[in-house]
Amino acid sequence: MLETYLSWYREGRMDESEFRSVTDHLAQSGLTVEHPILGCGMLLDVVGEQVKLPVGRILELVGLSVEPLCMQFWLSADTDVVCDVRYVAPDTQVLTFVLGGLTENEREQATNAVQRLVQRELDRTVALLVDLGGETADEDDDALVLYGRLPMGPRPDRVQFRTNRLSAVPAVLAGAEVTDLGNGLSAVRWS
Repeated sequence: MLETYLSWYREGRMDESEFRSVTDHLAQSGLTVEHPILGCGMLLDVVGEQVKLPVGRILELVGLSVEPLCMQFWLSADTDVVCDVRYVAPDTQVLTFVLGGLTENEREQATNAVQRLVQRELDRTVALLVDLGGETADEDDDALVLYGRLPMGPRPDRVQFRTNRLSAVPAVLAGAEVTDLGNGLSAVRWS
């Protein structure tokens, strides 16, 4: 099965209260940091093993930019969405939600939750990348979003830039189809 992910690029480092606001908003859409039965949050260590921690501690670690961190959001007691949280200099926080292994309905629920978050945080959003095949590397995504350089290899399937930032990435737009979504975002696709 192909890996599917969404990467939300946000201006500025999130402190604990800002990240709490983000997680509260995602929870309203059914994507929670707290496991619904165990009552704790979970980070994943370097080999993918769960490390149970109080939710407040996870929020604190993100706020301290102790990273990168790999955490889990929960759709249900046995369905999780892995989220990699990292900070990219000079001033961008990236949350990558890995949707591989989810059913179509679960992927849609998680995608809708992230899309609602992007709309709520539009003034801080740099871009939202959607890669259905999981083929692009983090450094290629970063080069595309932050420096306006197209990857030499695979590209994300879709990128939504804040419409008022399009002029900052002219090289990305060359040969691309750009669609104004009418909500402050413009979708960019390549043939």
